[in-house]
Amino acid sequence: MTRSFQIVVLLVLHVVLMTELVVTIDVGTSGVRSIFFDTSGKIVRMAYEEFSSHYPHPSWVEQSAEEWWESACSTMKHCFSQGGTSPEDVVAVSITNQRETIVPIDESGRSLHNAIVWQDRRTTTQCEWIRDNITLETVYSITGLTVDPYFSAPKILWLKENQPDVFDKTHKFLLVHDYVLYRLTGELVTDFSNASRTMLFNIEKAQWSDRILDAIGVPKEKLPRAVQSGTVVGEVSERASEECGLKAGTPVVAGGGDQQCAALGVGVVREGSIKSTTGTGTFMLAFSKKLRLDPARRVLCSRHVIPDSFVIEASMFTTGSALRWFRDNLGLKECLDAEEAGKDPYEIMTESADTIPAGSEGVIHIPHFVGAGAPYWNPQARAVFAGLALGHTRAHLMRAILEGVAYEIRTNLDVMKDLKLPASELRVTGGAARSEVWMQIQSDVINIPVILTEIEEATALGAAILACKGAGIYKTMVEAADVMVHERRRLKPNDANRDVYDRGFERYKALYNAISEMTWN
Repeated sequence: MTRSFQIVVLLVLHVVLMTELVVTIDVGTSGVRSIFFDTSGKIVRMAYEEFSSHYPHPSWVEQSAEEWWESACSTMKHCFSQGGTSPEDVVAVSITNQRETIVPIDESGRSLHNAIVWQDRRTTTQCEWIRDNITLETVYSITGLTVDPYFSAPKILWLKENQPDVFDKTHKFLLVHDYVLYRLTGELVTDFSNASRTMLFNIEKAQWSDRILDAIGVPKEKLPRAVQSGTVVGEVSERASEECGLKAGTPVVAGGGDQQCAALGVGVVREGSIKSTTGTGTFMLAFSKKLRLDPARRVLCSRHVIPDSFVIEASMFTTGSALRWFRDNLGLKECLDAEEAGKDPYEIMTESADTIPAGSEGVIHIPHFVGAGAPYWNPQARAVFAGLALGHTRAHLMRAILEGVAYEIRTNLDVMKDLKLPASELRVTGGAARSEVWMQIQSDVINIPVILTEIEEATALGAAILACKGAGIYKTMVEAADVMVHERRRLKPNDANRDVYDRGFERYKALYNAISEMTWN
């Protein structure tokens, strides 16, 4: 079968003065980036290649694990082919990845079934069984997670019930990170941050949960060994060297889940610091030195990539995609203006929103196009524009979208405050972080500084920090982050907007509460 893919290679226009480089392999949901960093945190080479997703049924999403590896090899070779770097320059390799996706392999390392991707929703029956037989409370108290098809455990249970031959032949169930690490080294290892997203991991003890494994009938022997992120777990094998271009014997360091690595990559290494990534949705992670569970289960808790640390996570489903909805359905004028000006349509949209006063002159938007994530977890919720009058314009709608996302972030910050988590700064990444207009609105609404960093590829930078720590270049990950994460801009709250956004937030909450029980089908 012919694979369609795209290679994008970035050559950074600066002279490489240092020979020590680390390589990060970032396996996302739609493609792989291989990025070569120097030890100061600068990108030296980067290549990207897409891979395919398969949809056997409308709500099923699968990928080929072999394609992950092929894309990783292809992108690394492209980076080396540009000249100026040599396999001898690479002192360590680390991996970051889409979380929760699971693939079964046999004893020879051959995948027995396509990987079941985190987006896959086939496991609703298995989730119901887990709720009835293990209970939500037990799962949350052990794993810090809710019961949802999102996570790995119901995927494994689905294979056990629907593909028993595959389950019986499975030597190990691997996450994306684990599979790529196995292909590099032959070692069967995961890391704490990824393991803590499986719904099978005791996050307090940092070990697989016998209670949950026994309940769903999965032998612990079918899972890889779990280690602390930043640990050297093996070396590039001779075979992997031939396939990917790295030097045989290069140390391979346990990496981490994409959201935890992104938090490290923007400098979320101390309490008070919170990471917010806004792309299609928004993922907020707050640093915590201790396990913090929410009695109301509004937010989740996972292991951070930093030793003996945790992240409190809030996932919001439609934030950036709310602005995309406007672009695709109502934004023809902005798209045409952008084409004429040689700009991105989102830049035109946020510039237009900036012409409207704070508070959108009474227009409020709730961005629940596909239901509400944290802290509501309401699948029946829907998006709303409210407060419209004849004098309002398209620009009011665009600003209301930006403010609605900021109100949603503030709602989750309030939950974190309930858990006694300090919030002194929000460090942002993702496509939305390119807009200072939007980030200033967020700072005004949440009333803390919003920090923009230099490197947009924060997830890969987090993995590079882990590689540097594993290679012994820095003593701790915090020390490495202090050197390698570079602040670009600090946006402080505008006190003149304080009252209008406090009133707007109260109206936002009242509006959601008024319609939260409605059904729309």
